[in-house]
Amino acid sequence: MDKVAPIKRIAQGIVRVLGLNPGPFTLDGTNTYVFGNGERRLLVDTGDGEQPEYFDLLKQCLGGSRIDRILLTHWHGDHIGGVNRLLAMPEVVTPDCAVFKHPDPVDARDDVRAMLAQAVLQNRLRGITDSQLFAVDDIQLQAVFTPGHTDDHMAFIVTSDSFAKERLLLTGDLVLGRGTTIVSDLQRYMESLKTMLDTRPSALLPGHGPIISGSDGETPNAVRVIEGYIEHRNLRERQIIAVLSGEPPEAPPMPRNGGWRLEEVAAAVYPEITDPKVILAAQHNARLHLDKLVSDDKAEKRLGTEPAVELWALRDRQI
Repeated sequence: MDKVAPIKRIAQGIVRVLGLNPGPFTLDGTNTYVFGNGERRLLVDTGDGEQPEYFDLLKQCLGGSRIDRILLTHWHGDHIGGVNRLLAMPEVVTPDCAVFKHPDPVDARDDVRAMLAQAVLQNRLRGITDSQLFAVDDIQLQAVFTPGHTDDHMAFIVTSDSFAKERLLLTGDLVLGRGTTIVSDLQRYMESLKTMLDTRPSALLPGHGPIISGSDGETPNAVRVIEGYIEHRNLRERQIIAVLSGEPPEAPPMPRNGGWRLEEVAAAVYPEITDPKVILAAQHNARLHLDKLVSDDKAEKRLGTEPAVELWALRDRQI
């Protein structure tokens, strides 16, 4: 397994620079990626901007070259927080360096506006659209719109003449190097996973955690990991359907109208979880699946009384 070193050469013209911001959600830290071999390079993501040592690593990686384009996978601060500082470092970025991000209503939020302030002020902010191509030396990055972790999320297919038989996929936070990711919209997330799977990548360059490469037989590990993400979510959905198929607890609110409370569904699917903070995360995941089941017309919300609360039931379940 790849060890998350501060600087790692992945392939000809591709280097990962670790953001040095470890944590429970960022794992070893945010992975940022430098592309190119010449005097002008391309950077994907910027770290959180709060680690001075990261910028020292970036300078070391560049070795006198400079960045002329910054691509952002999505709006989270651990990916775009370094934009302002980078644009204030003429020894690191070129005078015409542009910042690319898929436009989204979230850009109007005060915290996002602050993190992109210099890019806007200096008229450097540009959009990214699905299938848009970026080239640096003999490396090509093709944008892939992959919402679900966030509404503005972009991944990138990476190809090059120097590794012609390989198709790398820079996944942002949609797929991590280990563990699972946070989801905002499960329906779109599952669609994006299938979009990623269709690219049949030979390796994954995740936003956090180790790079996934190699193969087990004829199937690349990258493909197996994406398939595993899909199966993990499908398994949870089957478990929740099984719960909703049973009789709900005889507890308030009454009458039940055949429905289950969110807390009851989460407790049934995640019986091993006892930590209050983790229980909240489990309930969030359960709600994502319940919302998707409603969207798929497999479940519905029903209103319980005494007190009035949301209840969830299979659509064909009789009251």
